[in-house]
Amino acid sequence: MRRRWKLGVALLLVLAAIGWMRFTAPPDKVIVTAAAVEGDSGDDQVTTSFDGPMVRKRAAIAIHPERGADRAHIRSELQAAAAKAKVGPLADATFAVFSEEMLNYMVPEMAFVLPEGTTLFQAEAFMRDHQPADVAYYLTQPVLVHDLTFAVIPAAGVKPAAVRDRLDAEGILADSLNRYDIAAQKAGLTVHYFGAVVSDPTIATVREAIGRAAKVPGDRVVIEGTLPGPGVEMDNGVPNLNDGPHGHH
Repeated sequence: MRRRWKLGVALLLVLAAIGWMRFTAPPDKVIVTAAAVEGDSGDDQVTTSFDGPMVRKRAAIAIHPERGADRAHIRSELQAAAAKAKVGPLADATFAVFSEEMLNYMVPEMAFVLPEGTTLFQAEAFMRDHQPADVAYYLTQPVLVHDLTFAVIPAAGVKPAAVRDRLDAEGILADSLNRYDIAAQKAGLTVHYFGAVVSDPTIATVREAIGRAAKVPGDRVVIEGTLPGPGVEMDNGVPNLNDGPHGHH
């Protein structure tokens, strides 16, 4: 976990401060090192030292639609079916969450990640029973995702809403994370990311961008897992997720 407790304490302080107070002393600088961390390029699974509660194992669905299919219709039909079957909501994802083995077989045009605790068996059963007519083929697979939150209290006189607008206009978060949710409160700002595991250099880029927009050093941007629980450790590389890809025509 590499001194992860410092990040956890810092994030709790920031989130406690947001909306009702400001603090004057910066959190301790945290240096995270990782052995054999893989970058974001290529099809290989990215590894990261920001693991544990920040990395979660989920069931995911890869979809190849019929030619000319309406993707919005597929999405809405699956979301409605998932809600009715109580396996939703489904989170949109990119093909990057899937293994190299599966991507060599099929690069999905649509992908969804199921909620925490939903098993691969449940995902397969759901698609078997609720496959939309305009889905030509699907695969289900256990995947790793990053579910983490960045938080910062800007420098004195810098409004969180201005930090948010600056980050959106700059575009570095969009380039680095693809999808993210950003929220400005009275005293600070949070950025939530859920998606494929990203590398330490990418996380460092995001922290620096947030810090620059907030006019504070990047190490004042704290980061922690969004959900409680142990998550997945990647100190020894990518763990065995069992099972290869599953499919159904």
